[in-house]
Amino acid sequence: MKHVRLFVLTLFFSLWAFRAVASEPFDVRVFGNFQRMSQTGDTRGVVMLREILTLPGSYGLGALGGLRGEILLWDGKLLVSRGHSANGATEPSTPTDEAIFFVETRVEAWDEVAIPSDMTRAEFELFVLQTAVRRGLSGDRAFPFSVRGSFPRLLWHVVTGASTAHSDRNTEVARIHSQGHARNRVFDQANVVGFLLGFYSGVALEGTISHPGERFHVHYADAGFSVSGHVDDYRIARGAVLLLPRR
Repeated sequence: MKHVRLFVLTLFFSLWAFRAVASEPFDVRVFGNFQRMSQTGDTRGVVMLREILTLPGSYGLGALGGLRGEILLWDGKLLVSRGHSANGATEPSTPTDEAIFFVETRVEAWDEVAIPSDMTRAEFELFVLQTAVRRGLSGDRAFPFSVRGSFPRLLWHVVTGASTAHSDRNTEVARIHSQGHARNRVFDQANVVGFLLGFYSGVALEGTISHPGERFHVHYADAGFSVSGHVDDYRIARGAVLLLPRR
């Protein structure tokens, strides 16, 4: 009987942890849930990274179990930025790495759209949504996007672990502060070049693949994919390129 209860609990947890969103285009797969994580403070991993589909054309982002780092999947290459790194350096995942949250998709081809002017984060989010709808994507459903170019200002972070009563400060390289259930190593940079990978949540996945009350979740990587993390704010320079998935 004990084994039966254990099996049922394991099955329930697995069904909660993995959500294959059949109603969303581009084979969006979701593990974990932002809103549940925020409400409960449970930072345990829900999926082993070795179970992520690292195939050509697969893209994704998320956070490590225990909120100890960030995850980026770019065209089948899986990278993690661990919280102990002073500069957000990326490295390959290990067989024991888990994600507390992860969203991934498959993109067969990207369409490129030139960004016509300098934009703030709010202006760019509106531009992404309007451009996507004009190109036949639904504003109510999830889709990935990317940006290639220059960023006059980029504010990003790497989670370093669950919050504690005391947090260290490292002002030489980054500042670490308490935000919700995690401590973050924060980088505020000017005039950087690289990539953004983001997901628009649509209606159904708001609060699931994005913070509650927001519909965009974005990660950054430099031009060589040597550093990466979660993006909090940014400005995008004219001449950068928006990439939207081809239908």
